[in-house]
Amino acid sequence: MKEKQFIQKGARKVRLDEFLEEELEGAGYSHSDIVRTPTSTKVVIHAQRPGLVIGRGGSRINELTEDMEEAFDLENPQIEVNEIEDADANAKVVAKSIADWLQKGGHAKRVGYTYIRRMKEAGVIGAEVEITGKLSGNRGRTEKFSFGYVKRCGNTSRKNVSKAYELARTKPGAIGVKVRIMESLPEFQHRKIDNVQKEIFHETVTDEDAAAKSERVNKVIQEADNMTSGEIERAIEERGETIETADIDVDEVRDAFESMDEEEIEDVDEVVTSEEPGEEDEDESKADEEPPVEDTEQSDESEGDEGEYEEIVSGTITDAKEAIDDLDNPDYEALLEAEENDKNRTTFKDWIETKIE
Repeated sequence: MKEKQFIQKGARKVRLDEFLEEELEGAGYSHSDIVRTPTSTKVVIHAQRPGLVIGRGGSRINELTEDMEEAFDLENPQIEVNEIEDADANAKVVAKSIADWLQKGGHAKRVGYTYIRRMKEAGVIGAEVEITGKLSGNRGRTEKFSFGYVKRCGNTSRKNVSKAYELARTKPGAIGVKVRIMESLPEFQHRKIDNVQKEIFHETVTDEDAAAKSERVNKVIQEADNMTSGEIERAIEERGETIETADIDVDEVRDAFESMDEEEIEDVDEVVTSEEPGEEDEDESKADEEPPVEDTEQSDESEGDEGEYEEIVSGTITDAKEAIDDLDNPDYEALLEAEENDKNRTTFKDWIETKIE
């Protein structure tokens, strides 16, 4: 019952934000806070232009109070309006401003450079802007602008980074605008950011480039045993022998991993191996034949070993090595085959091959 109430309250908060964003268009609406008291419900609206929210003689705010009480069943709603001190340090306001400018025909690079400079002048720790869509011509591309330090994943990203997404509807098609602003540093900051470059970086990525890079990042995730910094760096170095990894960093790999759902993670972990032609027919013919009585124990033993090897290679590389060392007479060729059919990790296969030699 309590879970249902939390969901209902969350859904009502989302609908309230959508309602206020539509009603207060042009006022630079950012977000709202709901504070419940024993006698009333206080709604705090944060906006760039509070005068447009209040209206002449408070007429606009009175209309909002009546509409909110009727539409959202709020008990005696009391609206308070707070002005955003620095709009250029607010991700929601910046994303909305960029989208509005693009809809009016603004050039993506000019818009991106203008607002990334304004955020830098506002004194934020770091910021990122991504503008994606049909910016010119029929091919889609992404213009990326960034400066400073912005955490892209983990608990720090959830708590200390402000994110916003807006859609600009233009004649060629919809253009997505993403803004990330590092508002503050966590209490325990392990990384020193004094040496982080404060200059503005710009990058243009086409759809083909983005798809190819995503595939390369997935290969790094597949190689990595876990998502620790050291292990990801090792995986990037290992994969660098076969694919281009110079433009892939640790945070980017973690960000891609966290954005995956469970099914996608399983797909990355599994390596599809092509079966040899005629292998199924061969297996079926062998299954039809009755095995000799004297080989029953031997076949059971080999099946048990194969199952054990599959279980060993399904774990981490460290655990697998320890389990193999505990075996009396490990069949390294069978272990190599089990690894190729499971995770197909290059580092682990090289270690097994050294044992075979």
